[in-house]
Formats: sequence, C-alpha cells, structure tokens
Amino acid sequence: MTTHTYNHAATAATVKSGPGVLHEVHLAAGADAATATVYDNTAASGTVIAKLAAVANSNDRYAPKGGVSFGTGIHIAFTGTSPTADLAYD
Repeated sequence: MTTHTYNHAATAATVKSGPGVLHEVHLAAGADAATATVYDNTAASGTVIAKLAAVANSNDRYAPKGGVSFGTGIHIAFTGTSPTADLAYD
C-alpha cells in the first residue's frame, strides 16, 4: 500500500518544493464558482499540471492514473470566494 503526503490549501501556496508525483487534487468551491490551477513551480507561473473548475457549492476532482510527475514543486492558485483544495502527492 502506497502512502501519500496530503495537504489542505485555502489560499494560494507552494505545497511542496522539489520533484515528486501529484496523485490527486480535490477542489471545493465556496459561495461562487471557483478554479484551482496547479503549477510545476514554487510560484503561480510556469508549467500547468492540473486545472480544475467547480460551480458554486460543488466539487471537482483530478486524479490521473499513475499520477503526474513534477520537477520544481507544486504551487496552487485559486479564483473564487473561499475555495479549498486537498492534494495528495509523493
């Protein structure tokens, strides 16, 4: 059984520095529509490795089979009012 690292984000943040594998992102929208963009970087720029969108008070999930590799790190940025995201990575 593989154990992943889990992280909860409620604001734009660098979740991990350094290389790894992103296994899942779960976006929960707040009172209005929300997006989450996940970058292979330590800032909100560079290579996009996931983009999620959810209408108000709903969810979206990204879970690529086998995960997606990143080299620099994981940075997540949001739009919308009070969205949150949970990420699983190694």
